[in-house]
Amino acid sequence: MGEAVDQAQKQRELSKEALAADLDRLEAKVRSELDVRSRLRRDGPRMLALAGAAILLVGAIVLLRSRLRRHPDVDEDPVVSLEEVAAELREIRRTLERQGKGTSSSLAQKALLRGLSAAGAAGGTYFARRMLSRQPAAGDGGKAGASAG
Repeated sequence: MGEAVDQAQKQRELSKEALAADLDRLEAKVRSELDVRSRLRRDGPRMLALAGAAILLVGAIVLLRSRLRRHPDVDEDPVVSLEEVAAELREIRRTLERQGKGTSSSLAQKALLRGLSAAGAAGGTYFARRMLSRQPAAGDGGKAGASAG
């Protein structure tokens, strides 16, 4: 019976030594992971490459969005007078009327032309109101045009 107790004590001592060795390895691993300097030495180039790739990606996205937002065929001068808008609407109406007189159009075409004509009139009215709201009134000292928008 004494031999069994000795074997159990030896087994317990070996288990303690194995656990101590595992604990030392785990402690060393935790220390190396928490040590910022050693981590930068080890993973620095990878982090730098990822940061550079992220910067390039964000830069490319910003550049593409700015390029796609520009419309070179649209005039940069947004100021248009009411007379110009009215003249253009009259020209569109004349063109539509000329096209409608020479042919017998279907009910759908007539409805479409009337809808377009109403939309043009509504758009012209809206545009005229916006232009008038931007112009300063006589008594406000130019404040109405600055606050509209």
